[in-house]
Amino acid sequence: MFYKKNQAEKFLIPGGTEGLLFPSSPKGDQTVAVVEMDGVYPASGYSLNDFCTETIYLIEGLLEAEVSGEKYVLQSGDLLVILPGNKYKLTGQGKSVDLITPAWDKSQNHIIE
Repeated sequence: MFYKKNQAEKFLIPGGTEGLLFPSSPKGDQTVAVVEMDGVYPASGYSLNDFCTETIYLIEGLLEAEVSGEKYVLQSGDLLVILPGNKYKLTGQGKSVDLITPAWDKSQNHIIE
């Protein structure tokens, strides 16, 4: 598969997150996003996926991640895997490539307090 940048859908999330969401694979097993963040995600509470795993590879910057009560500091070149059912919050400034498996489905993502 080959996708050009203009095939990606731009997104903007309150709190300082924006990026490009590329089309999911035809079999529905993966979605790729390029994410730029300068702030906090989610803007309040925590994010939780019912069945998607999010793998975040930080290209540049510094992010603090809280995943189910554990805290991590991501620097350029670090990789974080967030398994389904784990609530998480990201804070900082950086650019990442996010792999989402299976393909992204907004209905399975929840913001919880």
